[in-house]
Amino acid sequence: MSNQSLRLVLGIAAIGFASISAHDAFGAPPTVPFGVEFKGCVESIGVALAPTENVVGLTPPGFIPVGIGTPTSPIVVRTADCAGISVDGGKSKPGSVVQIGAVIVPPAFSGEDIDNYTFWYYTSDEKLAHRLRKAGVSAQHVETIDYVLEPGMSGVPNHLAVVVPRPGDPRFAVAGTVAPSVAPSGAFRAAWWQKTAAGNVRMDTTVPVIAIGAADLTLATRPDNALGALIGATTLGFPILQQFNVFVGAHMDVFVAP
Repeated sequence: MSNQSLRLVLGIAAIGFASISAHDAFGAPPTVPFGVEFKGCVESIGVALAPTENVVGLTPPGFIPVGIGTPTSPIVVRTADCAGISVDGGKSKPGSVVQIGAVIVPPAFSGEDIDNYTFWYYTSDEKLAHRLRKAGVSAQHVETIDYVLEPGMSGVPNHLAVVVPRPGDPRFAVAGTVAPSVAPSGAFRAAWWQKTAAGNVRMDTTVPVIAIGAADLTLATRPDNALGALIGATTLGFPILQQFNVFVGAHMDVFVAP
């Protein structure tokens, strides 16, 4: 699917469907802005539907889920695994990031392709988790995120399994088949928001060149955790949009929106 098609799908959803703040463990004041570089990454994107009442219950005032006024609202599940993650120019190390949030009408728009409110953010990169927490974002350091991509050829279905174990909360897994592409599809920019003690923090990621492939994935979780309560089930498919992307590099700016 092209970037134009992705923007069209999300735009149609927005038209048709028209938090936890934290300091670090030592009580230090939030510290923003900062930047993060991602190198050699694969990424799955799934857009599903959850009951709007449940989505609103996790979205603070000032942020508007695009499903307001309808029974269901779109949520995004993103997983990424990179050969290198570098925070504020530091040493680059392999790592993974997993995010879940609601597609929202942006409180401030600056040309991004999609805006999401962050419900849960997990990363295996300790420094990234620490810096996000210092910025007020409720990021979780989960050292052992299990990201397994079966080696395969471009355009041919390969198995992907991503597991977020303890201390991740809520815990869940995403698994199925993906078909990577090597054909570049232009640039993409996503903004993930979270309300914090410092203000509304934006995590803006720009991917200069992205190759967009296909995916057929399912999320599985427990009925008695917060994610199970959000979706009202133990499994979740992605009927709105599924992608498996490959990109050489991306940059994320983390800052408090004016």
